[in-house]
Parts: sequence; C-alpha cells; structure tokens
Amino acid sequence: MRVILYLIFISCFFSSVSLADTVEERNFIIEAKLGILPSIQVMEIKTKLNMKDNNFNYIFNIKSKNIVNFINETNGKGIVDGVFTNDNFRPTKYSYSYTRKDKDKFVEIIYANNGVQSLVVKPDYDKSKLTPLPETLLDGTIDPPTFFLNLLNYKNTNLCKKTFKIFDGKRRYNVEFSQSELSEKGLIQCKAMQVKLGGYKQKEKDIFASSDYINVIYQDNETNKFLQYEARNGSVKIIIKESKTKK
Repeated sequence: MRVILYLIFISCFFSSVSLADTVEERNFIIEAKLGILPSIQVMEIKTKLNMKDNNFNYIFNIKSKNIVNFINETNGKGIVDGVFTNDNFRPTKYSYSYTRKDKDKFVEIIYANNGVQSLVVKPDYDKSKLTPLPETLLDGTIDPPTFFLNLLNYKNTNLCKKTFKIFDGKRRYNVEFSQSELSEKGLIQCKAMQVKLGGYKQKEKDIFASSDYINVIYQDNETNKFLQYEARNGSVKIIIKESKTKK
C-alpha cells in the first residue's frame, strides 16, 4: 500500500512540474510598407519564453534583414524576467543590448513596488531635446517586449479593452485598446490608440513608439490565435507576423 501511495505521489509531482515548467519558441517577421509600394521584410525576431510556475523568462533576438531608409537598421538581444498573474505578464527586470546606426546601446530597467526602481541607459539621452517625463508617469509601466508578449494572447488584452502603460527607457506612452471588430472572415480586430506622454523628440519617426493607429488581429474561434500586429506612422506601415517556419 505504501509503495502504491509513493508511486501516486511521484506521478503527481512530476506531472505538476511538467505542467508548470514550459518552454516556447516563436519567431516573427516585421514587414514595412511605404505608401503604395509593396511591403518588404525588414526584421526578424526570434523569441524563447520559459515559464516556471508564475515566473517567466523571455529572451528575444532582433536582426535586420533588408535595409530601407525609412526604418532604422537594428540588431540586438534582450531578456525580460517577470511574473504572470491575472492574465498579465509583468516585468521585474528588462535588459536590452542593441546596435542602431552603427552605435552600441544598452537599456536596463529594474522594477519594484509597481514602479521603476532603477534605470540604466548607455549612452544617456540629451533630455533637453525631449518632452518632459515626470517620474510619477513611470508607475505601473512595462517594457515593449512584455507589451508584445501580452498581445500574443487575446485574453491578455481584456478582450480589446485594456490600456498598457509602456516605458522603453526613453519614451513613455500608453496603448489604449477600446474597440474590437468582427469580420466576415472570422477575424477579431483589436484597435488601439497610442498616446505619447513624455520623452519624445519634437518630430518622432520611430513607428514602434509613435503610431497613428494600432490594430492587432486574432482568429475568432476557441483558440483566438494571434495573427498579426499592424501600426502606421504617416505613410509608413509595419506588420508583425509569426514565421511559418522556424530556423
């Protein structure tokens, strides 16, 4: 009898571990489109999500594919550690090393008590050229990769009714979802506005931090699978899709 109980305990223990500890690798392509010209693949993103109980580790690699003059060439690697609770990924530490315009850059944000505990930016920004950013606006913020990670699950958007507070180490903005549309093709379109709050140049060209509109598309079925992310800044439009093949 003791042997049977022991085997049951061991079976339940390893079953719970296998459910709690998961690894998910997903790759994405960023396409850019200027005006009426055809879209072109400009970046690829390789991601790896490690889950253990309610803790997560998110690793991402960004690599430029084709160089165009309206999207900055960017190559980098980052890591986010955090917790998942109430259908929401929240970071505890975000670090990102990257090269843009032949310059090496680094950002690290450590979070505590629902705010930013420390911030490291190398090289630092000339804040005199940016719109004011009070420290109080950093409360409750998440980093851009964690924002994207949340978008991969339709439920994490609170059914297209959620506001995400985002800080990338320089710019602070909200992405406010307030509308969803069902199409005849069986798609859910989550529409959002991007509200710039501080840390911006007078003429901000970075479409990822300054979009005229955002639209996230999911399948309208039991899985609500993420299909693509769309954003526009003036005549430039970007589309993020999951790669069909993994490398």
